[in-house]
Amino acid sequence: MITRWDRDVVEAFQDLHGGPADWVFVHLSDWWVKSLLIIAIGFVADVMSRRRFPLGGVLAAVSYAVATVLANVLKDVFGRPRPSIGHPEIHPLVAVPHTASMPSGHAAGAFAAALAVGLVHPRLRWPLLALAALIALSRVWLGVHYLTDVIAGAALGSIVAYVSWRLAAIIAARTSSP
Repeated sequence: MITRWDRDVVEAFQDLHGGPADWVFVHLSDWWVKSLLIIAIGFVADVMSRRRFPLGGVLAAVSYAVATVLANVLKDVFGRPRPSIGHPEIHPLVAVPHTASMPSGHAAGAFAAALAVGLVHPRLRWPLLALAALIALSRVWLGVHYLTDVIAGAALGSIVAYVSWRLAAIIAARTSSP
């Protein structure tokens, strides 16, 4: 049932292809948007808030790296084919990666970086999570992931960011104690 629903969502998006939305989603899916842009926002927020240690940027970079590695490991575990491989009637708008589909590395990395910055700089949390959601959605729009792939990636990235943030708090507490 979920498999059918997943395919229906990708096909429904495919029926909407054409026009400016394609261009927007192609560029939201660019590698630098899901990583460098969000990490840079974290560093800029750190500088603007005059933090002695750039926790937002560093936490975003670490969370992004860990979530991306874990997503790639899990792709091998799940081995789920990409939508166009399992369903030839689906025509992706971009080149199809040679890795498996589940979970989405774009969603995992974007959510990891966005939530990491958002936990350090709460005023940025919702705008960055909205950007991460658009990045994740772009993968379904482009026809290279199922919706459940991006949901799993978003969950993975969010967990990694939260655990990283908690570990940073524990380390900070231990190093500041006499």
